[in-house]
Amino acid sequence: MPPPPPRKPPAPAAKQKPSESFIGNDSSTMMTEETFEEFEARMQAEAASSDDEEVEEDEVDEDEVDDTSDGEEEAEHQLGPGGRPLDRFGVEWDYVSHEGMGFNDDEDEDAMSFEKNGKTYFKPDWGKLRPSEWVKYWTVNFALEAAQGEDDDDVYLAALLEHGFRNRNHWKRVQHTFLRHYGQDPEFVDAALEARQAGTRDAMKKAVKPGMLDPIEGVSIQQYAAIAAQQMSVTGPAFVKLLARHKLDEAKFARVSEGWMARMSDASDPMASAAIATEYAKGFAGGGVGQYGASAQEASESLGINDKVAGKNAKGASGSMTFEKFVEVMTAQSCWAQQGKDANQMLKKVFSMNAVDWSNASAYWSQKMSTDYKLMTEQFPVLQAKYTAKYNAGVEDPDADLEV
Repeated sequence: MPPPPPRKPPAPAAKQKPSESFIGNDSSTMMTEETFEEFEARMQAEAASSDDEEVEEDEVDEDEVDDTSDGEEEAEHQLGPGGRPLDRFGVEWDYVSHEGMGFNDDEDEDAMSFEKNGKTYFKPDWGKLRPSEWVKYWTVNFALEAAQGEDDDDVYLAALLEHGFRNRNHWKRVQHTFLRHYGQDPEFVDAALEARQAGTRDAMKKAVKPGMLDPIEGVSIQQYAAIAAQQMSVTGPAFVKLLARHKLDEAKFARVSEGWMARMSDASDPMASAAIATEYAKGFAGGGVGQYGASAQEASESLGINDKVAGKNAKGASGSMTFEKFVEVMTAQSCWAQQGKDANQMLKKVFSMNAVDWSNASAYWSQKMSTDYKLMTEQFPVLQAKYTAKYNAGVEDPDADLEV
């Protein structure tokens, strides 16, 4: 009987990123994204082949191995008194004792790595943050940037301590840890955009002083904005009826409009004015007027200064125009303005839209674009160039004769 054909070796298992409960237990695990078992096997193989190290193996009872394995698995999912994961021996992870290398925070700020078996490994430190807390990391980053901008060491140190860092060097290690592991991930950049936008909203909210958002003659900013959105599609007697439904007449509405416009354009407090304008935009979109009204109404849920930044998760996609159409309309208006044409007339002529339709279409896409790095840097420039060429075709460049 002929021997059986040789078996095909099994395909190597795909490497998986360590679970978050384990992240931080070992530097080289984080650096190479290998599992803990793979890391141990690699370290043992490197140690065995090293001329500088001699490995002594103790015989271990089979039952003892099983007990140890169970203990390792159980410890992986437990946290110590300081909130850090326990290692396979049930000891709370600590970057000095577990990596076998200590350093002085004040004198050795760049001690970001350690040597093992002739190789250099990155030393991670997540501080009090979890690896998945990308928006929170950027929120902390921007807060510390602002504190550092005060040019006062005491203010900066107080901010560091407030966010759980011992000193500047500790924050620097945490910062490098996040950037080393996630710096090339576009969604990590998106988290920065979301955090920045949330910070701006928080600043606007703090800038609003008592009375700034109080109704004017009984008309709130939301009610005024909703009427303004409808005003652009009704005139004459129809507008009078619209005002009557809100218990207003033209004279009173004119006073209310003048009051709210003054608050939104007050140059003495730009951040507060921006806050009022943001609430106006939320109310305008919430009016649900025009061919993109349903989309804008959904998108308005995350437009206000008191709303959580939705970014890429903003509602309203189903009722809005496509992104390519959005960029085309935006680019066309820019080209028409440069050519001295009336953008509102051209909107109606070319796209059968008015200013309300454009504003409502923007309610969704402005939120998505502002927190989607790839959309802004990859898709938008290509589409913008395409439609700039289209709407400038046959138009003489007024700067063509200028010497550069």
